[in-house]
Amino acid sequence: VKPNQSGDFIGDLEQGGSCNVPVASLDIHCTGTHTECVGHIKSSGIVILDVCPTGFIPATLVSINPIPANETSEKYHAPLNSDDFVITRKLLMEKINGKNRDGLIIRSLPNGENKKSRNYDKNPTPFLTHDAVDYILEMGVQHLLVDLPSIDKADDGGQLGNHHRFFENGKTISELLYIPDSVKDGEGFLQIQIPNWGLDAAPSRPIFYST
Repeated sequence: VKPNQSGDFIGDLEQGGSCNVPVASLDIHCTGTHTECVGHIKSSGIVILDVCPTGFIPATLVSINPIPANETSEKYHAPLNSDDFVITRKLLMEKINGKNRDGLIIRSLPNGENKKSRNYDKNPTPFLTHDAVDYILEMGVQHLLVDLPSIDKADDGGQLGNHHRFFENGKTISELLYIPDSVKDGEGFLQIQIPNWGLDAAPSRPIFYST
């Protein structure tokens, strides 16, 4: 964030300006909670405003403890390393039944507050297997929310395989959430709040109301 400057004017009270006029620059996908659509990975002409619901949708919140990738036979399109952790179809099935739902929120464990400022370049993060994404779609989920930087491995060669897989039948993915422990697992209603931006993604403020 920098103050607006024009001629002798500077939009910063602390620098002698008559008012604050901050100019904000934002990397939507890499700096905080955001919601994206198929326009993120395809030249579809679709923007996030086209597919992000404005009202409340039924949703389920589940907490999942990812497992080492070498402990599952589930598939992924890129090579898996010994230090990779994944969220699998089996883990999801243990937490939720297969009934239809519009929204699914996944909280990864452990759930430390350092997620709010973690450097994910230095701290590799879990991601979903293809089988997990397929199960999510089988439940009819249209809006998937995770507290991870991505549903894909950080470096999958630029393929974004899970994104392509989900967006074939899903509408939005929200990433980089932080879900406090005070919000309990279970059923509820979700509202995904975004600004009126006609882009592939927008900063978002998902709110979950437990029932």
